[in-house]
Amino acid sequence: MNTHPLLAGLRNNPDFLLQDFDFVNRRALVVRVNEARYREASFLDDRIFKPNMEGYWFPLDAVAEILNDLTVPTPHYIFQVGHCGSTLISRLLAELPGNLAVREPITLLALAIVRRKLGGPSANLNETEWKQLLDVTLRALGRTYRPGDHAIIKATSTAGNLVETLAQTPANMPQMLLVYITLESLLATMLRSPDLRESIRAESPVWVGDFIRLTRREDMHLNDLNDAQQIAVKWLTLMLLFTRAASAFPAQTQLLNFDDFLKDPAVQLSTIAQHFRLKPSADQIATLVTGPLMHSYSKIPSQRFNPSQREQELREARQQFKDEIQSGLQWVEILCREIPALKAIAAHLSADS
Repeated sequence: MNTHPLLAGLRNNPDFLLQDFDFVNRRALVVRVNEARYREASFLDDRIFKPNMEGYWFPLDAVAEILNDLTVPTPHYIFQVGHCGSTLISRLLAELPGNLAVREPITLLALAIVRRKLGGPSANLNETEWKQLLDVTLRALGRTYRPGDHAIIKATSTAGNLVETLAQTPANMPQMLLVYITLESLLATMLRSPDLRESIRAESPVWVGDFIRLTRREDMHLNDLNDAQQIAVKWLTLMLLFTRAASAFPAQTQLLNFDDFLKDPAVQLSTIAQHFRLKPSADQIATLVTGPLMHSYSKIPSQRFNPSQREQELREARQQFKDEIQSGLQWVEILCREIPALKAIAAHLSADS
Protein backbone atom coordinates (compact mmCIF):
# COMPACT_ATOMS: atom_id res chain seq x y z
CA MET A 1 0.00 0.00 0.00
CA ASN A 2 1.37 3.44 -0.96
CA THR A 3 1.82 5.96 1.85
CA HIS A 4 0.60 9.49 1.20
CA PRO A 5 3.61 11.74 0.39
CA LEU A 6 2.75 14.22 3.17
CA LEU A 7 2.57 11.43 5.75
CA ALA A 8 5.76 9.78 4.53
CA GLY A 9 7.44 13.17 4.55
CA LEU A 10 7.19 13.36 8.35
CA ARG A 11 10.21 11.04 8.45
CA ASN A 12 12.23 13.20 6.10
CA ASN A 13 12.58 16.84 7.14
CA PRO A 14 10.74 19.78 8.74
CA ASP A 15 9.15 20.75 5.43
CA PHE A 16 6.39 18.35 6.48
CA LEU A 17 4.94 20.13 9.50
CA LEU A 18 2.66 18.43 12.02
CA GLN A 19 0.56 21.55 12.27
CA ASP A 20 -2.65 20.79 14.19
CA PHE A 21 -4.76 18.17 15.96
CA ASP A 22 -8.44 17.33 15.85
CA PHE A 23 -8.88 15.24 18.98
CA VAL A 24 -12.61 14.76 18.47
CA ASN A 25 -12.06 12.96 15.17
CA ARG A 26 -8.67 11.51 16.16
CA ARG A 27 -6.72 13.06 13.33
CA ALA A 28 -3.75 15.37 12.69
CA LEU A 29 -3.06 17.95 10.01
CA VAL A 30 0.21 17.79 8.09
CA VAL A 31 1.10 20.75 5.84
CA ARG A 32 4.06 21.38 3.58
CA VAL A 33 6.19 24.43 4.37
CA ASN A 34 9.87 25.25 3.86
CA GLU A 35 12.80 26.62 5.83
CA ALA A 36 12.01 30.18 4.80
CA ARG A 37 8.50 29.84 6.26
CA TYR A 38 9.96 28.79 9.63
CA ARG A 39 12.20 31.86 9.61
CA GLU A 40 9.37 34.22 8.67
CA ALA A 41 6.58 32.91 10.87
CA SER A 42 5.96 34.43 14.27
CA PHE A 43 3.39 31.72 14.98
CA LEU A 44 3.02 28.24 13.44
CA ASP A 45 -0.75 28.42 13.68
CA ASP A 46 -3.40 29.14 11.05
CA ARG A 47 -1.56 32.33 10.10
CA ILE A 48 1.00 30.29 8.16
CA PHE A 49 -1.64 29.12 5.67
CA LYS A 50 -1.18 30.34 2.11
CA PRO A 51 -3.28 29.81 -1.04
CA ASN A 52 -2.61 26.40 -2.61
CA MET A 53 -0.65 25.17 0.42
CA GLU A 54 -0.44 21.38 0.52
CA GLY A 55 -2.15 19.83 3.54
CA TYR A 56 -4.05 16.75 4.59
CA TRP A 57 -5.67 15.31 7.72
CA PHE A 58 -4.40 11.85 8.75
CA PRO A 59 -5.53 9.47 11.52
CA LEU A 60 -3.53 9.96 14.72
CA ASP A 61 -2.55 6.28 14.65
CA ALA A 62 -1.04 6.68 11.18
CA VAL A 63 1.00 9.70 12.28
CA ALA A 64 2.19 7.87 15.38
CA GLU A 65 3.21 4.84 13.34
CA ILE A 66 5.31 6.98 11.01
CA LEU A 67 7.06 8.85 13.84
CA ASN A 68 7.25 6.32 16.70
CA ASP A 69 10.81 5.09 16.02
CA LEU A 70 12.18 8.29 14.47
CA THR A 71 15.33 9.53 16.24
CA VAL A 72 15.74 13.32 16.39
CA PRO A 73 18.00 15.66 18.37
CA THR A 74 16.49 16.71 21.68
CA PRO A 75 14.50 19.93 21.18
CA HIS A 76 15.25 22.90 23.40
CA TYR A 77 12.58 25.35 24.58
CA ILE A 78 11.72 28.98 25.21
CA PHE A 79 8.84 29.52 27.63
CA GLN A 80 7.51 32.99 28.38
CA VAL A 81 4.91 35.02 30.28
CA GLY A 82 3.64 36.80 27.17
CA HIS A 83 4.57 40.19 25.65
CA CYS A 84 8.07 39.87 27.04
CA GLY A 85 10.43 39.87 24.04
CA SER A 86 10.63 36.11 23.52
CA THR A 87 9.92 36.41 19.80
CA LEU A 88 12.86 38.80 19.40
CA ILE A 89 15.14 36.37 21.22
CA SER A 90 13.91 33.51 19.04
CA ARG A 91 14.55 35.52 15.87
CA LEU A 92 18.06 36.49 17.02
CA LEU A 93 18.91 32.88 17.84
CA ALA A 94 17.58 31.76 14.45
CA GLU A 95 20.29 33.86 12.79
CA LEU A 96 22.98 31.78 14.50
CA PRO A 97 24.13 28.42 13.13
CA GLY A 98 23.09 25.23 14.90
CA ASN A 99 19.36 25.66 15.46
CA LEU A 100 15.94 25.76 13.84
CA ALA A 101 13.44 28.21 15.35
CA VAL A 102 9.99 26.64 15.83
CA ARG A 103 7.71 29.42 17.07
CA GLU A 104 4.50 28.66 18.96
CA PRO A 105 3.47 25.40 17.27
CA ILE A 106 -0.24 24.87 17.70
CA THR A 107 0.24 21.14 18.34
CA LEU A 108 2.12 21.85 21.57
CA LEU A 109 -0.55 24.34 22.62
CA ALA A 110 -3.28 21.76 21.92
CA LEU A 111 -1.53 19.21 24.13
CA ALA A 112 -1.10 21.81 26.90
CA ILE A 113 -4.84 22.49 26.84
CA VAL A 114 -5.72 18.79 26.95
CA ARG A 115 -3.27 18.20 29.80
CA ARG A 116 -5.37 20.45 32.02
CA LYS A 117 -8.36 18.17 31.41
CA LEU A 118 -6.68 14.79 31.92
CA GLY A 119 -8.70 12.57 34.22
CA GLY A 120 -11.76 14.76 33.90
CA PRO A 121 -15.05 14.06 32.12
CA SER A 122 -14.27 16.36 29.16
CA ALA A 123 -10.78 15.02 28.37
CA ASN A 124 -10.32 13.89 24.78
CA LEU A 125 -7.36 11.66 25.70
CA ASN A 126 -6.39 9.51 28.66
CA GLU A 127 -3.01 10.03 30.30
CA THR A 128 -1.28 7.20 28.42
CA GLU A 129 -2.57 8.47 25.07
CA TRP A 130 -1.52 12.00 25.97
CA LYS A 131 2.04 10.97 26.83
CA GLN A 132 2.33 8.96 23.63
CA LEU A 133 1.08 11.86 21.54
CA LEU A 134 3.43 14.28 23.30
CA ASP A 135 6.33 11.99 22.41
CA VAL A 136 5.18 11.82 18.78
CA THR A 137 4.78 15.60 18.65
CA LEU A 138 8.27 16.26 20.03
CA ARG A 139 9.73 13.91 17.44
CA ALA A 140 7.94 15.85 14.70
CA LEU A 141 8.90 19.27 16.06
CA GLY A 142 12.47 18.19 16.80
CA ARG A 143 13.45 17.50 13.18
CA THR A 144 16.03 19.86 11.69
CA TYR A 145 17.39 20.64 8.25
CA ARG A 146 21.07 20.02 9.05
CA PRO A 147 22.83 17.27 11.03
CA GLY A 148 23.89 18.39 14.49
CA ASP A 149 21.30 21.19 14.71
CA HIS A 150 18.63 21.36 17.44
CA ALA A 151 15.13 22.76 17.24
CA ILE A 152 14.50 25.60 19.69
CA ILE A 153 10.76 25.57 20.26
CA LYS A 154 9.19 28.80 21.53
CA ALA A 155 5.95 27.88 23.27
CA THR A 156 2.96 30.16 23.58
CA SER A 157 2.37 31.34 27.14
CA THR A 158 -0.73 29.14 27.49
CA ALA A 159 1.56 26.11 27.10
CA GLY A 160 3.54 27.14 30.18
CA ASN A 161 1.99 24.28 32.14
CA LEU A 162 4.28 21.94 30.17
CA VAL A 163 7.52 23.35 31.63
CA GLU A 164 8.11 20.71 34.28
CA THR A 165 6.90 17.84 32.08
CA LEU A 166 9.28 18.77 29.27
CA ALA A 167 12.19 19.44 31.61
CA GLN A 168 11.93 15.80 32.66
CA THR A 169 12.09 14.48 29.07
CA PRO A 170 14.52 11.57 29.48
CA ALA A 171 16.79 12.03 26.46
CA ASN A 172 19.71 14.45 26.76
CA MET A 173 18.19 16.96 29.19
CA PRO A 174 16.55 19.68 27.08
CA GLN A 175 17.70 23.24 27.75
CA MET A 176 15.06 25.83 28.61
CA LEU A 177 15.00 29.61 28.58
CA LEU A 178 12.25 31.05 30.81
CA VAL A 179 11.58 34.64 29.76
CA TYR A 180 9.61 37.17 31.81
CA ILE A 181 9.19 40.84 32.55
CA THR A 182 8.25 42.24 35.94
CA LEU A 183 4.58 42.22 36.85
CA GLU A 184 4.61 46.01 36.85
CA SER A 185 5.85 46.03 33.24
CA LEU A 186 3.33 43.40 32.16
CA LEU A 187 0.48 45.37 33.73
CA ALA A 188 1.61 48.53 31.90
CA THR A 189 1.88 46.60 28.64
CA MET A 190 -1.51 44.92 28.78
CA LEU A 191 -3.68 47.55 30.45
CA ARG A 192 -2.91 50.13 27.74
CA SER A 193 -4.44 47.95 25.01
CA PRO A 194 -8.19 47.18 24.80
CA ASP A 195 -7.39 44.13 22.67
CA LEU A 196 -4.98 42.78 25.28
CA ARG A 197 -7.51 43.40 28.03
CA GLU A 198 -10.01 41.34 26.03
CA SER A 199 -7.45 38.58 25.52
CA ILE A 200 -6.70 38.21 29.23
CA ARG A 201 -10.40 38.04 30.03
CA ALA A 202 -10.76 35.22 27.51
CA GLU A 203 -7.72 33.35 28.90
CA SER A 204 -8.40 33.87 32.59
CA PRO A 205 -10.42 30.69 33.26
CA VAL A 206 -7.27 28.73 32.34
CA TRP A 207 -5.01 30.79 34.59
CA VAL A 208 -7.34 30.82 37.57
CA GLY A 209 -7.65 27.05 37.29
CA ASP A 210 -3.87 26.60 37.11
CA PHE A 211 -3.32 29.01 39.99
CA ILE A 212 -5.74 27.17 42.26
CA ARG A 213 -4.18 23.82 41.33
CA LEU A 214 -0.68 25.07 42.15
CA THR A 215 -1.46 27.03 45.31
CA ARG A 216 -4.66 25.38 46.66
CA ARG A 217 -6.08 28.88 47.00
CA GLU A 218 -9.69 27.70 46.75
CA ASP A 219 -11.16 31.07 47.68
CA MET A 220 -10.19 32.70 44.36
CA HIS A 221 -13.09 33.26 41.96
CA LEU A 222 -12.79 34.68 38.46
CA ASN A 223 -15.89 36.84 38.69
CA ASP A 224 -14.28 38.75 41.60
CA LEU A 225 -11.14 39.72 39.64
CA ASN A 226 -10.64 42.98 37.75
CA ASP A 227 -8.41 43.28 34.67
CA ALA A 228 -5.21 43.99 36.62
CA GLN A 229 -5.84 41.05 38.94
CA GLN A 230 -6.51 38.70 36.01
CA ILE A 231 -3.22 39.76 34.39
CA ALA A 232 -1.51 39.21 37.74
CA VAL A 233 -2.92 35.69 38.12
CA LYS A 234 -1.47 34.70 34.75
CA TRP A 235 1.91 36.20 35.63
CA LEU A 236 1.96 34.60 39.09
CA THR A 237 1.03 31.19 37.72
CA LEU A 238 3.74 31.21 35.07
CA MET A 239 6.37 32.64 37.41
CA LEU A 240 5.55 29.95 39.93
CA LEU A 241 6.02 27.29 37.24
CA PHE A 242 9.24 28.93 36.06
CA THR A 243 10.84 29.37 39.48
CA ARG A 244 9.94 25.81 40.45
CA ALA A 245 11.54 24.48 37.28
CA ALA A 246 14.62 26.65 37.79
CA SER A 247 14.99 25.28 41.31
CA ALA A 248 14.40 21.64 40.34
CA PHE A 249 16.46 21.67 37.13
CA PRO A 250 19.16 24.34 37.54
CA ALA A 251 21.47 22.85 34.89
CA GLN A 252 18.73 22.93 32.26
CA THR A 253 16.99 26.23 32.92
CA GLN A 254 17.86 29.90 32.58
CA LEU A 255 15.47 32.50 33.99
CA LEU A 256 15.70 35.76 32.03
CA ASN A 257 14.21 39.19 32.71
CA PHE A 258 13.85 40.74 29.25
CA ASP A 259 14.68 44.18 30.61
CA ASP A 260 18.06 42.79 31.69
CA PHE A 261 18.51 41.53 28.14
CA LEU A 262 17.90 45.01 26.74
CA LYS A 263 20.45 46.57 29.10
CA ASP A 264 23.27 44.49 27.60
CA PRO A 265 22.00 42.49 24.62
CA ALA A 266 25.44 41.35 23.42
CA VAL A 267 26.37 39.73 26.73
CA GLN A 268 22.89 38.35 27.28
CA LEU A 269 22.55 36.89 23.76
CA SER A 270 25.94 35.25 24.10
CA THR A 271 24.88 33.72 27.42
CA ILE A 272 21.60 32.48 25.95
CA ALA A 273 23.38 30.98 22.95
CA GLN A 274 25.79 29.12 25.23
CA HIS A 275 22.84 27.87 27.28
CA PHE A 276 21.41 26.35 24.10
CA ARG A 277 24.83 24.86 23.27
CA LEU A 278 25.37 27.15 20.32
CA LYS A 279 28.83 28.51 19.58
CA PRO A 280 28.56 31.92 17.93
CA SER A 281 31.52 34.19 17.39
CA ALA A 282 31.76 37.58 19.06
CA ASP A 283 31.39 39.17 15.62
CA GLN A 284 28.16 37.27 14.94
CA ILE A 285 26.70 38.44 18.26
CA ALA A 286 27.79 42.04 17.71
CA THR A 287 26.27 42.11 14.22
CA LEU A 288 22.94 40.79 15.47
CA VAL A 289 22.47 43.13 18.43
CA THR A 290 23.18 46.17 16.26
CA GLY A 291 21.22 44.90 13.27
CA PRO A 292 17.69 45.31 11.92
CA LEU A 293 16.06 42.77 14.25
CA MET A 294 16.69 45.11 17.17
CA HIS A 295 14.89 47.89 15.31
CA SER A 296 11.71 46.11 14.24
CA TYR A 297 8.62 44.66 15.87
CA SER A 298 9.44 40.97 16.14
CA LYS A 299 5.91 39.70 15.56
CA ILE A 300 5.63 41.92 12.45
CA PRO A 301 9.22 42.45 11.25
CA SER A 302 8.19 44.96 8.60
CA GLN A 303 7.04 47.32 11.37
CA ARG A 304 9.71 49.57 12.87
CA PHE A 305 10.16 49.35 16.64
CA ASN A 306 13.04 49.60 19.08
CA PRO A 307 13.79 49.50 22.83
CA SER A 308 13.47 53.28 23.15
CA GLN A 309 9.95 53.21 21.70
CA ARG A 310 9.06 50.36 24.01
CA GLU A 311 10.26 52.28 27.05
CA GLN A 312 8.37 55.40 25.97
CA GLU A 313 5.14 53.42 25.59
CA LEU A 314 5.64 51.84 29.02
CA ARG A 315 6.27 55.24 30.64
CA GLU A 316 3.05 56.60 29.15
CA ALA A 317 1.07 53.53 30.24
CA ARG A 318 2.49 53.70 33.76
CA GLN A 319 1.24 57.24 34.05
CA GLN A 320 -2.15 56.70 32.39
CA PHE A 321 -2.99 53.51 34.30
CA LYS A 322 -1.11 54.28 37.50
CA ASP A 323 -3.99 53.52 39.85
CA GLU A 324 -4.81 50.15 38.26
CA ILE A 325 -1.15 49.13 38.23
CA GLN A 326 -0.59 50.08 41.85
CA SER A 327 -3.78 48.36 42.96
CA GLY A 328 -2.77 45.19 41.12
CA LEU A 329 0.71 45.21 42.63
CA GLN A 330 -0.63 45.75 46.15
CA TRP A 331 -3.08 42.86 45.71
CA VAL A 332 -0.25 40.57 44.61
CA GLU A 333 2.00 41.67 47.46
CA ILE A 334 -0.71 40.49 49.87
CA LEU A 335 -0.97 37.14 48.05
CA CYS A 336 2.80 36.70 48.19
CA ARG A 337 2.73 37.18 51.95
CA GLU A 338 -0.22 34.84 52.44
CA ILE A 339 0.83 31.98 50.14
CA PRO A 340 4.22 30.45 51.01
CA ALA A 341 4.79 29.16 47.46
CA LEU A 342 4.73 32.73 46.13
CA LYS A 343 7.22 34.33 48.51
CA ALA A 344 10.21 33.81 46.20
CA ILE A 345 8.33 35.48 43.32
CA ALA A 346 7.90 38.77 45.19
CA ALA A 347 11.38 39.84 44.12
CA HIS A 348 10.21 39.96 40.51
CA LEU A 349 7.15 42.19 40.96
CA SER A 350 8.80 45.44 39.89
CA ALA A 351 12.21 46.93 39.21
CA ASP A 352 12.20 48.26 42.78
CA SER A 353 11.37 44.92 44.43
